Amino acid sequence: MQNHVYSASGVKYNVPDIHTRSEGNFPDNGRSVVVEIRPFRGVLYNPLVVEDFSRVVAPPYDVITERRMEQLLSRSPYNIVRLILRVEPDESRFWNRSAALFRAWKMGEVLVADLEQGFYVHRQTFSSPLGGSLTRTGLVAALRCRPPGTSILPHEKTFPRVRQERLNLLRACKANFSQVFTVFRDPDGEVLPVMEKAAAGRPLLEFRDDEGVEHRLWRLDSPGDLEALVRYLSERRLIIADGHHRYETALAYSRETGADDDPDNAAGYVSVTMVRSEDPGLLILPVHRILEPPLPGLREVEERLSPFFDSSPIPGDASWRRGSLAEAIQGEEKPAFVLATREGLVRFILRQGVQPHKVIPGKESRLWKELDISVLHALALDRCLGLDTDKLAEEGRLRYTPWESEALDAVTRGEAAAAILVRPTRMDDIWKIAEGGERMPHKSSYFHPKLPSGLVIFDHQIAFR
Repeated sequence: MQNHVYSASGVKYNVPDIHTRSEGNFPDNGRSVVVEIRPFRGVLYNPLVVEDFSRVVAPPYDVITERRMEQLLSRSPYNIVRLILRVEPDESRFWNRSAALFRAWKMGEVLVADLEQGFYVHRQTFSSPLGGSLTRTGLVAALRCRPPGTSILPHEKTFPRVRQERLNLLRACKANFSQVFTVFRDPDGEVLPVMEKAAAGRPLLEFRDDEGVEHRLWRLDSPGDLEALVRYLSERRLIIADGHHRYETALAYSRETGADDDPDNAAGYVSVTMVRSEDPGLLILPVHRILEPPLPGLREVEERLSPFFDSSPIPGDASWRRGSLAEAIQGEEKPAFVLATREGLVRFILRQGVQPHKVIPGKESRLWKELDISVLHALALDRCLGLDTDKLAEEGRLRYTPWESEALDAVTRGEAAAAILVRPTRMDDIWKIAEGGERMPHKSSYFHPKLPSGLVIFDHQIAFR
């Protein structure tokens, strides 16, 4: 039987009836302490079936609310959300349905395999919430799974419950439906020209998503460029910017299948997007906290925090909209945050003379203990207010959002006891914490915009064939 080959808008896709291994599999460099990447054949939506890619992609699973889920389901019967999340509330084993649907979409040629192996260049152009327009460019590749702390560094804690759910989905579908977002240093700009050369041609696909982000995707398949990128990036380290659960899931799956010892087994790899740390579009937003459990009154909260924090009221209440409330702490040299309840708004700033590394227990470094987010969790919430933030987060009673209005609205509507507004984590601090072998509290950073699910699928069955 012959392969089915499709051509649309100058782009070729195919679904082979019989999988055959190509002659030029990319060599493995054989070292476990370096970044090991290789090109792959991505699975993409068939442009003959899906004319508007914005209708089938979705945000990462962990930022999709129930309302957003309903919107995505209504946009297309082929929206990727049907594969990455439970559709019905009582779907306790949704991954089995996902696997059957994934097979059906491939057999029905809704999803089709790219004709050749390659890296992909993904460019996002977007309006910054801080003003102006930004562009961020990433390289999509297959990354060999290695234990955190070797070639790839995490920077945040993860939730065991979420890891198990993602592992069940990976076992059932044997595919990555989205990329792990990683960052690498490129101070001499050696990777940028290669990506720019690929982006000078006609894109494989382009579209604008619901949030106004423009996406363009190119395949990079020149043998010389592929070899140069593999050689250069093998000397870099990667930080996981977003997708810690997906990376840890891929690593666990690699180990349980024995693929970690086989450089040609796709189960030993995970699909990643690698962005230069120097990219001007690498935007990090704050991750505000939405707290459901009831708190004491504001006066008592101020008293409990007073040994370590100075407090001052902010005029208005949680419905206040005359600019960003977080601006009230932007210029502070010491850790600071804003607490919003239905009683009012209070600014908290670490007292002069308080040394976080001396009053916060634990073996974490001085740098870790001096981070805004660590001071908030370990000192203000855990120690002063007696809250177990890790447990609350695992139970879903401590939620996160980069959008100040969303956090404040939850308080105004009575859906939360408090909103805690914070400042963004700096990329330099993320590098220092990760390279020091530590992890920040859950959801310490929000890289904006998110990478979409469904753009390029890493299917173990055909990735290296």
